[in-house]
Amino acid sequence: MVKKADFTTEEWQNILLAPEMASIYIALASPGGIIGAFKEMMVFSKLIVEAEKEASDNALVNAVAADFREMIEKKEKMKIPEMGRDPEEIKTLCIKSLRSLDVMLKEKAPDESDGYKRWVYKAAQNSAEAAKEGGFLGIGGVLVNEAEADALKEIAGALYIAV
Repeated sequence: MVKKADFTTEEWQNILLAPEMASIYIALASPGGIIGAFKEMMVFSKLIVEAEKEASDNALVNAVAADFREMIEKKEKMKIPEMGRDPEEIKTLCIKSLRSLDVMLKEKAPDESDGYKRWVYKAAQNSAEAAKEGGFLGIGGVLVNEAEADALKEIAGALYIAV
């Protein structure tokens, strides 16, 4: 069973940041209004709460959820790397981070790798579905627009998972 101590500090940071990086990628794929962006970014917190409640059978998901719970209790903030201001550069950084996560997990946590990457993908999917795109005042529009659907495919590709 894998645990935090099995990883270097840098590796653990990559593991912790993966759901957030996936959500950022979705938000940048189809920038909407401020409310939509806020909804898309808040999905990550909800995912952690759900993981805590459900007690996943994936040891890595449980370890990450426990680490986040501890950070919340201590009122610590997650350290997100400097990403610059250019949306394309940020998207590239997000995808590179997800690809390196895939490689590292296959090596260090092969039994939990697929489940954790699917959990990260779920964060991205939930972000994409958090706010309707298009329409007017919530009427019409679509839950996941074409740009977000393409971004989800790119995330799945970076994580080497079939969806």
